[in-house]
Order: sequence, then structure tokens, then C-alpha cells
Amino acid sequence: MVKGTARVTNTKGIHARPSAEIALFAKSVKSTIVLNYDGKTSNPINVLQTIVLEMFEGSEIEIVVTGEDEVEVLEKMKMLISKKYDFA
Repeated sequence: MVKGTARVTNTKGIHARPSAEIALFAKSVKSTIVLNYDGKTSNPINVLQTIVLEMFEGSEIEIVVTGEDEVEVLEKMKMLISKKYDFA
């Protein structure tokens, strides 16, 4: 298991479109991913669970990854959380 954090930089936070991109990635890996924010937890495979976290710009998100590709998955998840999406 590895843990890390990422700060949301997208102006409108992690809404439906970024959550969908995160879900596509989460479904493609072997590891299990959990996002924690403000006392709430999300399995990022589920778009709705990720939206419900209400991760707005400036939010610091804890990412927990468990599995054989955990190190690579953690780094990619950090990038996806902190990415500035073109569609805001």
C-alpha cells in the first residue's frame, strides 16, 4: 500500500468530466484506489462517488493505492487530480 496527496487545481474542481477521466484510468489498472477528502471516501471507478466528494479548486486529496502496480498508479492519480482540464 502506498499513500500520497494531490491538490485540485482545476478551476471548477473535479466535476463529472474529470471524474469520468479518473474512472477510465481507475478501471484500467490492477490496483485498488481509494480517494479520501473531508471525511468522505470514494472508489474512483464510480464517477458518482467521486463527484460526491466535492473536490473543489484548492482541495487536498489523499490517495491510497494497493496492488502490484501501486507506485505507478499513485503517480498517475496525483497527475489526474491536479490536472487543469481544458473543459474546466
